[in-house]
Amino acid sequence: MSEQPEYTPEEVRAILQRAVELDDRRERFSRDELLAMAREVGLSEEAVLAAERAMRPTGKAAELARARQAFIAERRQEFKQHVLVYACVNLFLVILNVMFSPDVWWFIFPAMGWGIGLAFHAFEALQTEGPAFEDAFESWYARRYLKKRLRRKIVDVLDRTMDALLPPSDKLNG
Repeated sequence: MSEQPEYTPEEVRAILQRAVELDDRRERFSRDELLAMAREVGLSEEAVLAAERAMRPTGKAAELARARQAFIAERRQEFKQHVLVYACVNLFLVILNVMFSPDVWWFIFPAMGWGIGLAFHAFEALQTEGPAFEDAFESWYARRYLKKRLRRKIVDVLDRTMDALLPPSDKLNG
């Protein structure tokens, strides 16, 4: 009977990390699945949850991670809307083409031209890393941050203006 090889914790970590990378059938795992895998290899639930907390970004990093996810979701939603508009308009053009000039298939030219633009939009919407993505994210985040600050500033100015304009008795009543 051959002896089973033994591994150090670093080797186990490297082997499992590489196995997850190679098994590209899954992109995400739930917490329950993570805990079940940990139990299978003999790790306590407390250790896994502590490790999860330690890896979770906090403060500014957490805000940036949430903002990055919101940015990606917004880009993908805009792309889905673009695909829907493309499909509806081109369906309308096909119907017009069939009804009024069935001998010449002209609808293909606007569909192809717009399709090229749609392909570029798909590339942009599905991209989640790289210099172009980072530039777009930074620009989006800056605009979002400025909008929030401007809204707060406007509300603050309006509050101070209302406080200055309303007599003390009106402030208490409403």
